[in-house]
Amino acid sequence: MPPRRDLNLVAFAFCAALLVAVLVGACSSGPTASFDPTGPCPTDGAAPGAYPDLEARIPTTYEGQTPGRLDSGRHCDSESLGSLAAAGITEVRFAGGTWDLGGDAAAALVVFEADGLTADQLAEFYATSARASNRTTIVRETILTLAGRSGRRLDTMTGDRSQTIVIWPGADPDVVNVVISNELPDPKIQAAVDAFGGR
Repeated sequence: MPPRRDLNLVAFAFCAALLVAVLVGACSSGPTASFDPTGPCPTDGAAPGAYPDLEARIPTTYEGQTPGRLDSGRHCDSESLGSLAAAGITEVRFAGGTWDLGGDAAAALVVFEADGLTADQLAEFYATSARASNRTTIVRETILTLAGRSGRRLDTMTGDRSQTIVIWPGADPDVVNVVISNELPDPKIQAAVDAFGGR
């Protein structure tokens, strides 16, 4: 996903190989040509403007920059949903913006929405994906409080690259906020969380 291959986070933000790919576009190179966001699921896809209500939840600026890309989409295939399918979730919509911060540093600020979706379920999705990879090591899993809500943080290493995923409930039911970062120090990760404000 332009502007860097490291930033292909949103179009495949729900791909089970997200951590394995180390923020590299291994699962999708862009929107699905036949994707109709108003049509019935099982068609997965993503495109700018697919779900404007979700895109409006993404912070407009982070680190003084607007996102290099902003798009939205959905996943309804059980393979894509991974552990969430086992939890009874059949469709997840998402939106996200990506930021290239120079070198290997990158961030994606993402929101997910599904009936009954919880931050714990989404955190387990990412943790399960990391555990399934023979290239990724989970360094630490942390429970934290963000905006007065209970969230989770997952720190991993893939080769010599560090990734952090922070997951916490949105202000509205069934919405979960996520910050995905590559090679970012804690202050910049916290700034990404803070960019969501009370959302």
